[in-house]
Amino acid sequence: MSRATLAIYRARWQRFSSQLHARWQPLALREKRMVAGMAVVLVGLLIWLTLVKPPLAKITFWQNETPKLRAQTEALEVLLRSVNVRPQGQSVGQSLEQSLQAAGLAGHYQLQAADGGAWQLNVDAAPADALLDWLLSQPSQLSLQVVEAQLQRASETSTDVTAGTLSGTVRMDQAQGAKEAS
Repeated sequence: MSRATLAIYRARWQRFSSQLHARWQPLALREKRMVAGMAVVLVGLLIWLTLVKPPLAKITFWQNETPKLRAQTEALEVLLRSVNVRPQGQSVGQSLEQSLQAAGLAGHYQLQAADGGAWQLNVDAAPADALLDWLLSQPSQLSLQVVEAQLQRASETSTDVTAGTLSGTVRMDQAQGAKEAS
């Protein structure tokens, strides 16, 4: 801003200020109080409309919207758990091996591929809790379903495994949705 422009604005302000002062002086005390009160009310209304009401509206909106979003998140998590989680370029066999290792069943199983996308899992003295947790979650995530499970409690008891051990055979086949999609 140049000095000339600044001088113009200063002159306008001084003229406005002197006109306001000239109109304020002849008012009676009662009128001055009424004008000041109206100014306070107008400033308060302006503050309410610009600074307070919009945030309150947003808070109310998000209080109503948050439960809906939480329900959608839960539904999405359930859906994502049921989706095939096999990494790209990795075969079903590799994914099964990896998930069995991650479940703590290393050294307790033999995995064999059968024809038609079926798999046979032979377990020997596998920890029961780890095996059952794996059977309940992992095959469905790899688009497999347990078709047959012949499991029995292993004869030897171990003091370090409280849930016991299981031995037997589990047959898995492609899930119906996976067969139709391929």
